[in-house]
Amino acid sequence: MTDLPALLREHGYRTTAQRVVIHDAVSTAGRHLTAEQVLSLVGERLPGVSLPTVYATLDVLEELELVRRVHTPSALLFDPRPDDHAHALCRSCGRVEDIEATADLAGPIKGARRAGYEPDGAEILVTGLCPSCR
Repeated sequence: MTDLPALLREHGYRTTAQRVVIHDAVSTAGRHLTAEQVLSLVGERLPGVSLPTVYATLDVLEELELVRRVHTPSALLFDPRPDDHAHALCRSCGRVEDIEATADLAGPIKGARRAGYEPDGAEILVTGLCPSCR
């Protein structure tokens, strides 16, 4: 359990109803969500919240390492599990699932540095067909 108000203060942010409710929605959803899905989940509790507010809050939550962005070909998803792990994406139905796998990402990160990039992370996305679509 995260002490969100303390973590926000520690990083120079105010605790707002939007931040608390959005964090709660993402952490209790139990799945990867788009910002639009987060907006839908928080709409009843925060009727006036806007999509830009959701994105801004998700940015803060990512900075605090409470969520993780997952880039898929069709959508940007937010994962309530911020630790390093891989994802599987069904190319038919779009289902995204956490997979337990270890991989050495040091090589690609070093390669990006050699190419002049300043990498801040790497991720693994395995694509294929999920059990239901096979």
